[in-house]
Amino acid sequence: MSIKRKHSFLDPVDNYFGDLEKEFERWREAIIEKPSWSKKNSTIEPLHNTKVTPTEVVVTVDLPLTEERAVQVNPLDERTLEISAKMKRKIRLEELGITYHKAEFHKLYCHARVSVPVNMSRMKIKFKKGMLEIRIPRKNKD
Repeated sequence: MSIKRKHSFLDPVDNYFGDLEKEFERWREAIIEKPSWSKKNSTIEPLHNTKVTPTEVVVTVDLPLTEERAVQVNPLDERTLEISAKMKRKIRLEELGITYHKAEFHKLYCHARVSVPVNMSRMKIKFKKGMLEIRIPRKNKD
């Protein structure tokens, strides 16, 4: 004979706070503890933003000191884009006011994660005045 556990009216609250804690931990790992550069690869992470609309996802990336032919956008999987661009000139950390590290960067590199299902094969890319705009149509829920 098995004993059935009675559900408490507080179980949904416990589940909610457990989910909230997991989400906060994921956010902390992705934002706070991640360095914005890699000395090993001589890359620096550009500013980027992902906006979800009802019909598409728009990813914008600030790529200063780059030319259109130096930009590469590759889908890594169904929800992740790899964006890289070779810069026209090298940037040293001293130029950015950081004197406690010595490093030189010649490439911008980042991953952009998309939170909804999209059609990566129908992605449209536009580059103008150092700003990269990637438009990806959302998949239909059919």
